Amino acid sequence: MGRFSIVLVLAAAFASVSLAAAPADTKTPRTKRDAASAWTEAGLEKVQVKGLDLVYAQPGASLAGYRKILLRPISVAFERNWERQSTSSSRIPIKSKDAQRIKDRLSALVHEEVVKELGQAGYQVVDAAGDDVLDVEMSIVNLDVNAPDVPTAGRVTTFAVSAGEMSLVAELRDSVSGDIVMRIFDRAQARESFRPQRITSIENAAEARNAANGWAKALRKELDLAKGIGSKP
Repeated sequence: MGRFSIVLVLAAAFASVSLAAAPADTKTPRTKRDAASAWTEAGLEKVQVKGLDLVYAQPGASLAGYRKILLRPISVAFERNWERQSTSSSRIPIKSKDAQRIKDRLSALVHEEVVKELGQAGYQVVDAAGDDVLDVEMSIVNLDVNAPDVPTAGRVTTFAVSAGEMSLVAELRDSVSGDIVMRIFDRAQARESFRPQRITSIENAAEARNAANGWAKALRKELDLAKGIGSKP
């Protein structure tokens, strides 16, 4: 999805959010290669969607009939061994509750951006299945935070050449039949600088929201195109 300018540490402004991300499905692919292999075996066909790394669709399936979205809770999983690596002497110690707080905030932020973007386009987000309802399940995997925003005893200033990265895995199904319509895998990587730059919670929140909004726009665009709204470049 391009090199989204993302920083994955969320600001304290989101501390009041209580939405907890469900544990990531162990079967959720963590790499583009694994996704392509699994989805090909499932009978899906690769399609080209501008702005997304990998998209597979059910042959003959269409998004044209859907005006409503059933958005499932968004799960978040760190890169393997991230917490262990983050407790090394060169990084801020990460407690389990702080790691969970980061995941919960990111889950809530992505959910908020998707709801807002789809709502602006006239799509209704609902909480029940229906004939014109698309069931959307999104998972954030491989979340790698280089400068986690966690409470410390003293003031800590963090510098890094990159904030980190994360990948989106999304599954779109017909909410009534449960049939798969489309599956998506996309890796978002933070901008890299030539030398370490200071990372603050204010920039973190703004840039994380920018990444989430990019995914929301990609989903909206595909729904619009299926209905003949706009045209492919």
